[in-house]
Amino acid sequence: MGKINSKDYVVLDVETNGLSSLKHDLLSISIYKPDDNKTYDRFLPLELNDFVETYWINGIDENMLADKTPLTQEEFDEVVNDFELDRRTILTYGSIDEKFIKNYLKRKKIDGFEKLNFYNFKHDIISSKFSEGNITKDNLCNIYGIDGTREVHSGLNDCILEWKLFEKMNGNKLIIISNTVNEFNDEYMIPASYLQTYPNFKYSIKNYPKINYELIPVKSFNIKSKELEKFDTNISGMTIEHLINTMLEVRDVNSETLLFQAQNRSKLKMIGKLPSLIHTISAVFNNDGTITAVDKEDEERVKRINEVTLAIKKEISPLITYIKKQIFNNEEILSQELVLNENDNVMAKCDLSSNNTILEIKAFNDNDIDKFKYQLYYEANGRDIYLLQTFWRANIRKGLKFTIYKVNPIEYVERASDLEVRKNNFQNKINNNDISVLTYNGYGQKVLLKCSKCGNEWESSYNSILKYNQCPFCNPKEKKIKEKVIIPKISEEEKLKKRFSSYQYKIALKSNSTIQVLEYTGSRKPVKVKCLVCGLERTYSRADHFMDRCGCANCRNRIN
Repeated sequence: MGKINSKDYVVLDVETNGLSSLKHDLLSISIYKPDDNKTYDRFLPLELNDFVETYWINGIDENMLADKTPLTQEEFDEVVNDFELDRRTILTYGSIDEKFIKNYLKRKKIDGFEKLNFYNFKHDIISSKFSEGNITKDNLCNIYGIDGTREVHSGLNDCILEWKLFEKMNGNKLIIISNTVNEFNDEYMIPASYLQTYPNFKYSIKNYPKINYELIPVKSFNIKSKELEKFDTNISGMTIEHLINTMLEVRDVNSETLLFQAQNRSKLKMIGKLPSLIHTISAVFNNDGTITAVDKEDEERVKRINEVTLAIKKEISPLITYIKKQIFNNEEILSQELVLNENDNVMAKCDLSSNNTILEIKAFNDNDIDKFKYQLYYEANGRDIYLLQTFWRANIRKGLKFTIYKVNPIEYVERASDLEVRKNNFQNKINNNDISVLTYNGYGQKVLLKCSKCGNEWESSYNSILKYNQCPFCNPKEKKIKEKVIIPKISEEEKLKKRFSSYQYKIALKSNSTIQVLEYTGSRKPVKVKCLVCGLERTYSRADHFMDRCGCANCRNRIN
């Protein structure tokens, strides 16, 4: 049956009470053997937590776990033997399954994890980290015509769905571009901007150059006007870039670039299209820097956008003059020039470029050059690099600041050495000689640690290990508490308060803090929420359904 042989694989899925394999309980383990349809479905008791917080996801509640017993060494050995877990590749969709199994077995002192070979085939789905949240297992299954998707997920059903999806992919990687799902192949020339924004490229592409840059501020321009307004989507950035292009009188070569992009995209086999809730405005870009709406429904919004564009145009002349004379030295400026790197199979297109210089226009809130360093590297192709930052001041809503940076290369060896120094400094901050820092990627990033006493390795957040500088396996907090005291049962009212708090937190996280939960009584009951952007209050029929489609219906109809 092509590349995939069902006798080489077994599928494993877990349901959990949260995302931390050290703090949250493993609720169930499900296994599916695809060549003979043999299954294993095992619930586990609550041990680390007082109640189930994820009922709305997996349908598991406290009553279902009340009489369950922990996994034992004997049962684990039997499962390994029956499902050939030590001889087959264990498929998972996501990394959470392997982490929870590993730490559960360690907590229970069950041997044998080292025999298991996991493969997270979600790494084969290459997509942007800025996607709208619609790249789900269920949506991919629907595209392939796979039946059996459900609103409430169960481990065993997920195992079967994951196998069918893996089977349909048949050893191919998928790449998702503008909500279209495509089979990836080596003939496709990769856009340079994808190398940073599509994280799963790192699992299949290893040989790109190590690049580091530093930003040197060159010039700043401030605009203050009561007429200015930043819109909620990227339309502000698009119109500002178009305005700059028209005032610089660039030679637009975008038609040639778009033709090559279309030919390049045709090398991919399209599988289907993901559903989208985002409304995208269609517009024509005019020679005076304004835009014209294609659809009548967008005309009022476009009118306001053009008013802001013209207000910026009145103030922006000094910036335009500086770019012409100081950045491009009065050379001809191209817009959307295509740069091809055949050796690395990478393509890039420049915002603005000349024979000797490129200028990229970006909106960002800090000096994190890593977000687009590959894009700049491939665009430049040896030329001088400049970056124009557009920044709307948070404390002055109607203020806009432009900053031009010179982008200079930094030797990689120097950067690595600097990182090693910071790693050693962090090691000293932990103030525990039994804990070694194995991997350190900078302030605020996850760190990999090892305990010299028990030999266990674990991942921790930067701040957590500084606050609690102990090995979680040698010093499990929860275990010590349970040995000393009997935890009293909490009342239904207290449970509801905790669930309300948990649900409120998840909605805030998922909506980027734009939705506030006002009233909540249960996952299958009505929920009242408020949009903090437009102020709309609305009651939805079920809280779990709203979680799946979290967002404001009023704002959703606004342009993107």
